[in-house]
Amino acid sequence: MDLPDWLSSTLASDGAAGVGALPPWIRALSAEATLAGPALVVSVTRDDNTPMRDVPARVAAPGTVLVVAGAGESRTAILGDLVAGELLRAGVAGVVTDGLIRDSRAVAALGLPVWARGTTPVASRKDGTGSVGGTLVIADVTVSDGDLVVADADGVVIWPAAEVSSYLARADAKRRADDARAAAAR
Repeated sequence: MDLPDWLSSTLASDGAAGVGALPPWIRALSAEATLAGPALVVSVTRDDNTPMRDVPARVAAPGTVLVVAGAGESRTAILGDLVAGELLRAGVAGVVTDGLIRDSRAVAALGLPVWARGTTPVASRKDGTGSVGGTLVIADVTVSDGDLVVADADGVVIWPAAEVSSYLARADAKRRADDARAAAAR
């Protein structure tokens, strides 16, 4: 996807009239992280991150953003530094999850941006549940493979793939109006 460098989560939210914005409890674990790219969805179950080992083989292109849902009540991590390294080698640009991660300093040092509910030292089980690819719901927002994920320190916004052009035009119109208002105020 060829996206403008001005696209932020706030303008993405404005372009979609607030639709697709994830709740503030899914937050950037590194305040300087920014991200925009196509989603690959991963469905996990409570305290089980089995599908994460299947992700590297399913990443179609560099710049993919994993959206991992189903861990909203987990007390274990969906990934740590070992999984993060595998994801980066596969071309994953970042992770958005309703769950937790571990080894957060090492994950940050590897350069994998993460938006999550928080951190934990507890490893997940491997019971073989969950899946990679398709469509899922994370925090009441439906996400499908290929949808656009825009994330930064202010939050995460998901645009359906079919709406990217129209939402981008609205976001650009809002940006231009804001710039004109700022110039007039000077």
